[in-house]
Amino acid sequence: MKKVMLVILAGLFLFGGTAFGAKASKTKYRAFTPTGAGKSVFIKSGAKQHKYFVVEKGVSYGFDVTGPTKIKIRTRAEIKPGILNVDYETQVWEADKLIADRKIKTQPSTLVLEGQQVGIGQVQSITVKVPKGKHTYRLWIASEKSDRCYVQFLTAKASTKKALGYKNYKPFEFKNQVNLKTSKGSIAYYLVDGTGGATVHITGPTKLRILCRANYNKDMKGKTKFTLGIFENGTQVTQLPGAVKVSTKSTFKELPDMVPSLIQVFNFNVPAGKHSYEFRKLDSAAPTLAIKFKIQESTLGLKL
Repeated sequence: MKKVMLVILAGLFLFGGTAFGAKASKTKYRAFTPTGAGKSVFIKSGAKQHKYFVVEKGVSYGFDVTGPTKIKIRTRAEIKPGILNVDYETQVWEADKLIADRKIKTQPSTLVLEGQQVGIGQVQSITVKVPKGKHTYRLWIASEKSDRCYVQFLTAKASTKKALGYKNYKPFEFKNQVNLKTSKGSIAYYLVDGTGGATVHITGPTKLRILCRANYNKDMKGKTKFTLGIFENGTQVTQLPGAVKVSTKSTFKELPDMVPSLIQVFNFNVPAGKHSYEFRKLDSAAPTLAIKFKIQESTLGLKL
């Protein structure tokens, strides 16, 4: 019996730990004024005050939103004196389609309505994912014990920095391909030395990302410097200097006597037009450099 109880308690602990340890949403929101906004009030929390809109019992509230985005609707029920808790339902409709629905039970909060002596319920939220395009929604709040709700509308903040997606890009010509061992398989790299070793044909404008590792021999220790050169039609376009430490975890299948360094990443802006770039090792105690390429994903359709 004791063993059974221990198993049950362990299961409850793990379940509770998973829920308690869940990551909070990183989405940031900003308040907005809904279309055709009606009466607004200020709800005070200590020295701070927050703007809310009044939604009367039995009256729906329309507002427009342009997606794709997410909106969050915060509600606080008005609670009459002597009432300990209020049940209400929040619904969001688009035409005759129910988009979101939440049944809520709330208790009085410590907040106050500016200029009035009424109870204000604890904040409750409902979130709606808005698809692409313009949408007209209606908010409906139903309750037996409360005559009105105070509502705040928020929309997800647009990202100020759009991340660039990159895809692997195989060189047009290469002398030696080696494979870096990983837990999931292997990753192809291409060896370059002072005479070259890898050539990429590419159409710009785009961004080329170069992942580079210096290969240590048995006599090399500590940090090593290197310079990767990019050439076009025999003329040097640019130099990419780096400094790296030896990796303690990575190995190449085909180079048992060499140890790769930690990775160094370079970004190269490819101008408009068709280009053929050759990559060479210009300066390093490392016998070779191992490189691989990624190209800006949005430009993959451009061909020579």
